[in-house]
Amino acid sequence: MKTYINKVFILTLCSLAFWSCEKDEDRVTVRAGETPTITASTTSLVLEEEQAEEAAVTFSWDPLELTWSNPELRNNEAVDYVLQFDMEEGNFENPEVVSQGSELEATYTHEELNALLGRLELEPGQPGNIVVRLRTVLGENLQPAYSNTITMTVTPWLERPDFATIYMVGDATANDWDATRGMPMFRTQSDPFLFIYIGYLDAGALKILQNPGEWAPQWGSDGVEENGIYGVAFRATEDDPDPASFEVPADGYYSVVLDIRRMTFAIEPFDATGDETYASIGIIGAFNEWTDPVVAMTQSSFNPHLWDLEYTFDEDTQLKFRIAENWDVNWGSGGDPEEIYGRGAQGSDNILLDAGSYRIRFNDLTGDYLFIPM
Repeated sequence: MKTYINKVFILTLCSLAFWSCEKDEDRVTVRAGETPTITASTTSLVLEEEQAEEAAVTFSWDPLELTWSNPELRNNEAVDYVLQFDMEEGNFENPEVVSQGSELEATYTHEELNALLGRLELEPGQPGNIVVRLRTVLGENLQPAYSNTITMTVTPWLERPDFATIYMVGDATANDWDATRGMPMFRTQSDPFLFIYIGYLDAGALKILQNPGEWAPQWGSDGVEENGIYGVAFRATEDDPDPASFEVPADGYYSVVLDIRRMTFAIEPFDATGDETYASIGIIGAFNEWTDPVVAMTQSSFNPHLWDLEYTFDEDTQLKFRIAENWDVNWGSGGDPEEIYGRGAQGSDNILLDAGSYRIRFNDLTGDYLFIPM
């Protein structure tokens, strides 16, 4: 009986050994304190859908230092490096994990990182903090080693907005706080998240609405300003807090820019001195066989450089904006002619428009145009 107990004891000791009860010269040991250090090529990122396939960040790390009693048995591929991603408050209790095998770096494109942040439920269009670390595993019986932790501030991209414009309201605007008659801003082709208004404003307050007559979604001020750039508070629903207004300091012409991806707002004086005020501007094109007169637009009494028209095109058409008198001053697409918004340029290609009814807005200070489907 004593002999049997001794055998059991010996077998138990073997099962608790570092790897197994193999010969000492086959055993792997890890040097104390030699855990990998991870670094990131950047710790602040705004992800861009237009750069989906481009590299956004590269993580790299030192190899885990191993000591092999028998150098002939060295096998660095036995190491499995695993990146762990989590929300800052998550404490890696349920992280997103991505195995890297034996590689010593990993590069994520904007699209790959955006998808990962979506799984972490980071809010699109809003900067948020995540933490990243490296988990190193060597065999099934060895305790994993963990690297240092990197904190990153990352803004996932918003899906391209499906609305053509957004609307300024407030006592700084033409129709005061009437949410049904907000002043449309002009969207840029180069960045579909950027909305611009260049023109006259009264001294007072303004906010920006997504839909006419609805107080949410809404963009207002978060009260933070740095070097002339203001932070933006977004009100997704009417149950959310009502943000503060942006302020126009005095009557005059301004350049107003709202970036709904980076959540920034800028307003600065615009010098309209010397810009001609036209007596009449309209549209002309295939829909009227390019025949004079132009279809006249209505000039704003609030801002004489802003023009408005509601019109139905029975068929797909091509057109330009033009002064009433002749072709000396005209605006074509200036960019992608198939977009319903853009910045027109003198003598450029015709704007291509699908059949339908539109509210048409045009700014002769900049050439900005907008066709809002009705």
